[in-house]
This record gives sequence, structure tokens and C-alpha cells, in this order.
Amino acid sequence: MSVDTQGTLDLLRESLKASGAGRITVRGESMHPTLQDGWKLHVRSVPAAALRVGDIGVFIHSGVLTVHRLLWKKRAAEADMLVFQGDNNAVRELVTPEAVLGMVEAAEVERIDGSAPLPFPVGSDARAWFYRSLYRMHTPLQAVVPGLRFPEEGERPGRTYRLLRALFRVLEPVFSPRPRR
Repeated sequence: MSVDTQGTLDLLRESLKASGAGRITVRGESMHPTLQDGWKLHVRSVPAAALRVGDIGVFIHSGVLTVHRLLWKKRAAEADMLVFQGDNNAVRELVTPEAVLGMVEAAEVERIDGSAPLPFPVGSDARAWFYRSLYRMHTPLQAVVPGLRFPEEGERPGRTYRLLRALFRVLEPVFSPRPRR
């Protein structure tokens, strides 16, 4: 999901800087069904290091304010990188920690009767559990089994890593299905 105007990005940055929190309305379907077009999101300013795999992050990618789920943290070419993807999106974004503005804590939906909407927490769901569980298992295992580490840029992954990646591709649609558009 992305935010459609530069003004919204500027206002969010100012709000996060001043109070550590902000609200945005998102447009798009890349996070459907977790987040829906038109929902107002409560964003809390956090450094990239504070994001956990499975959290819904707010970051700038290719000059656009984007709201997607953090799938993985990895080290590539001596730099930390974050892998984000929308719940309803096939494309994954490789983002530097400096691009992260915060994380989504809650959402609001306008009520039909016009009464004040109540914020509800978002991001702690089956998808978050799935990605967190795999990340927690992978991190200590790669210290014991060197073939499980992420390959460096241009390096061919080892057989163990390719096998684990194939297993991940089989399990991912079961725990984290992508809805049809």
C-alpha cells in the first residue's frame, strides 16, 4: 500500500519527528486483507532495528511512502538490509534501515453510523507468526549449519540453503496465502 501525495509524506515525517506518532490513510490493495483501502493507520516512529520480522513497517521505497510487512532481515555486502512485501503482492522490496520511518500499530475504519471509530491492533496475525517462527529457527541454525546462511551478492547458494528455500516456498502459501484480486 502506498500513500498518494508528497504532502502526506511531509506531514507524517513532521508528526513522527515532533511526537513519535502519526496517522495516515492508505490507498491500494497490496496489504489486503490485513489492511484495506481507506483505513486510517496509527504509525509509531521506531528505528529499523526495533522492527521484528512480521511487523508492518512504514518506509520509503523508490521515493514512495510504502506500508508492507517485514519478512526478513539480512546482511548483504557488509550492510544490513530489510526485506518487505505486501500481503497481497508478489514483489519484495529490499530496503535499507535508513528508509524506515516506523511501524503500524493500529487501524481505524469509518463507521457507517458516523460515530467515532475505535482503533484496533493490526500486524499480530498468522502471517506475522509464520515469518517470525521461520526467522527464529533460521538464525541459530545458520551458526551451526553454514550452508543455511544467505548467499552474498553473486554467490551461488549452497544445497542446504536451496532445500530450505524450496521448503519455505511450499509452506508459505499455506500460512500466508495471497488473496486473489
